[in-house]
Order: sequence, then structure tokens, then C-alpha cells
Amino acid sequence: MKNLAREYIYWPGISNDIEQIATNCDSCQKASKRPIKTDLSPWPAPNKAWERIHIDFAGPCKDGKLYMIIVDAYSKWPEIFGNTTTSAKDSIKNLEWLFSHYGIPKVIVSDNGSPFQSFEFKNYCISKGIHQIFSPPYHPQSNGQAERFVDYFKRMMNKNWGKSNWLQEVLLNYRATPHYSLGGKSPAEVFLNRKLRIQLALVKPEKPVNSINIQREEIRNKMKKWFDKHHGTKLNRFEVGDNILFGNYDKNKQIQWLPGKIISKNGVVFKIQSDKLRAIIHRHANQLRKIKNFENQHVVNFWWRTPQHIRNKNIQNIPSPNKKSTIQDNLIMKFDVKDPKEQFDHL
Repeated sequence: MKNLAREYIYWPGISNDIEQIATNCDSCQKASKRPIKTDLSPWPAPNKAWERIHIDFAGPCKDGKLYMIIVDAYSKWPEIFGNTTTSAKDSIKNLEWLFSHYGIPKVIVSDNGSPFQSFEFKNYCISKGIHQIFSPPYHPQSNGQAERFVDYFKRMMNKNWGKSNWLQEVLLNYRATPHYSLGGKSPAEVFLNRKLRIQLALVKPEKPVNSINIQREEIRNKMKKWFDKHHGTKLNRFEVGDNILFGNYDKNKQIQWLPGKIISKNGVVFKIQSDKLRAIIHRHANQLRKIKNFENQHVVNFWWRTPQHIRNKNIQNIPSPNKKSTIQDNLIMKFDVKDPKEQFDHL
């Protein structure tokens, strides 16, 4: 664009002025490449077991069943309920069984699935004093604890297909297996403060119980440095009250960029008010773009939403932004801007 413009006109600072025009163009922002991923923001480490749990569904799997998977964020201790449904009633029933054994957690992290967004489930969490956190849609990294175990569960199902009681065996082995992220301890040692008695436990000496918090912090820092280095992350600062563009996915999972306003945030997850969708939605920082020079943005949006035949008929009723601009004052060739669309015709 800049090289083409220099073929016909020139003034000092032409490159910067053209870049500003493109930056303030609503259509250009929506059609541009996806934003650079923001820095990896790991979940804060819980202080104890069963303080924060992550929930997800797997299936329908090859056996035709749907499984509800729960993972404790502190110990990686997994629980699986088979042959369930995605109804709020069944989800609450499964959680009631868990809470009767391990107590009530402080936080539940889930996706935006219908059972977790239902009034029945939300009211249940409120009655139990549980804080709900929703991961943004199409961003599985935000619920990585459950997503990783779902992947492991599916692989183990394929590997052990045809065996009887394979699920119990998979759970037992996983709970008894030492994890690098747990300082070499198993989920059972961290969650139950003891080793599970399996056949191999008879020949393996026990290790003394030591604090793993320091090593866990070192592992998270290493993971963050590796992610930031290999994914070309960029620090994006979004604040409450910012006008932004957020990624929204249609039925074909194609992304569209819609305007919205940030009304609250929780780390790198933001709650956004969308007039277009007439709803309050959640998005990760990687799914947001800043809108620069928001003045007259509503006029531009109004122009593009108005059909051509209506614009031609009622053009005098369609508002337009100020005709004067710093860029136009510096142009050798003056542009008579009569409507928002003409601001971008010369690009």
C-alpha cells in the first residue's frame, strides 16, 4: 500500500500516515492476521488438594459412552464417571458423590458447556459456596488440566480396548505413577499422603515425604520461559473499560471479529459485553484485539451494516464523521470525505 501511494503522491511522514489509516480501518483490523499470542499465564498453584478442580467431558467414545472427567489441580488426582450424560442433573449427581468423599472444593473450572451454564448447576455451586470459572470457547489451553487427562484417557481406551475392568486399571496405574510436575511423587502420595498398594510397591522402597512447592514453581517458570520463547509471545495489556475486537466462531468454526467492551477480567480471561450478540461472553487475551482511535467507530459500523440500496436512498440520514483530519490536511491531493466508506476508498 505504501509503495503504491509513493508512485503518485508524497509528503513527509507518508508511511506513518498510511499505517495510521490502516490501523484505524475497521475492515482492515477484522481481516488482518490473528494477534500474536500473549505470554503464557499458568494457573496459580493451589495451597492444598481439592481446592480447585477441572471438569470436562470425553466422548461419545468408541464404546458409545460419554465420560465425565474431573482432575484435582494440586495433585493431578483424576476421577472418571462413565455412561453419564451432559445434563446438569447427572453432573450434580456425580459431584455429590465426589464431595461426600473428598469435601467441597473452592473453585470449579469448566468450559462453557450447557450443563455448567444452566441455572440449576449455577445455583448448586452458589449453595455450596463454589466459585465457577469458565474457560473461553475454542481455547482448550485455559482448561489444560482436564484436557490433558482427556487425551490420556482416550489413548488408554484405544490401547486397552477389549480388556475387562480396563478403566479401573488405568486409574490405578495413573494415580500410582510418579509425575515430574509433582516432584517425582504420584497423585496418590500428594492427594492421599500415601502410596497406593500395587504389586510393584512391594519391591520399590518408599521415599520420604518432602515439600514439592519449590520444585513446582521452578517447573512452571521453565514451562513459561519455553512457551514464551518458542511461540513468539507478546504482552498485551487489556483493562476494564477497553473497547476491543473479540474472536467469535460461526457454525463452520470460522472466526469473525466483533466489537465489544471489557467489563471485568480474571488474569488473562476477560468478561466482555457484546451489543452485537446481546450477551456477556468470556474470551482469553489471545482472542482479543485492541481498537485504536475508537472515535467514530459506531459510524463506520453503521455504514457497513446498512444495505447499499438503503444507503443510496437515505444517505442524508446516515451520520458521518468529521470531514477534516490531520492526514487530509497534509495531502497534496485533497479528498472530500462525505461518508465513512470514502475514508477507506483510497486505500
